[in-house]
Amino acid sequence: MKRILLFLIFLLFVSCNESELKRQQIKSGFINKPGIYSVFQRDLKTKKIVLKQFKDESIIFAITDFHNKILFQQELNKTFSPYHYWCLYVDEQANVWFYNSDYSSSKAIILNPDTQLYEVKDFCEIKLILPTEFRKELEVKNTFTNCKSFN
Repeated sequence: MKRILLFLIFLLFVSCNESELKRQQIKSGFINKPGIYSVFQRDLKTKKIVLKQFKDESIIFAITDFHNKILFQQELNKTFSPYHYWCLYVDEQANVWFYNSDYSSSKAIILNPDTQLYEVKDFCEIKLILPTEFRKELEVKNTFTNCKSFN
């Protein structure tokens, strides 16, 4: 009886750990797997990038502060899909840059230092200086003919 009880408790712990998102620290770079990524900043205002995959395999991300207050959340009707190309990059200032081929969505989520709020900008409609790694990735995977940040 004790063995069965211990085995059931073991199964409970193992099954709970599998559903938990992996936590990682990141200075800057690409995020392509579900998890919670902490981006530490000089002013000690840590931001977290949460990438979550649902049962239907759609993927969504959000940006939170250290206390898990949501600062930005991707639109629920424009999620990433494992069946289309998407790319998500975080820079050292905890700005998020992403491209979603499913919706031809090219966005930069940039923290406004004055208001401390995130602002969404389309980097194909507005000329922005893209992070070098992100730009190289997109140049290899896509042809941006009418994108101001590439011209």
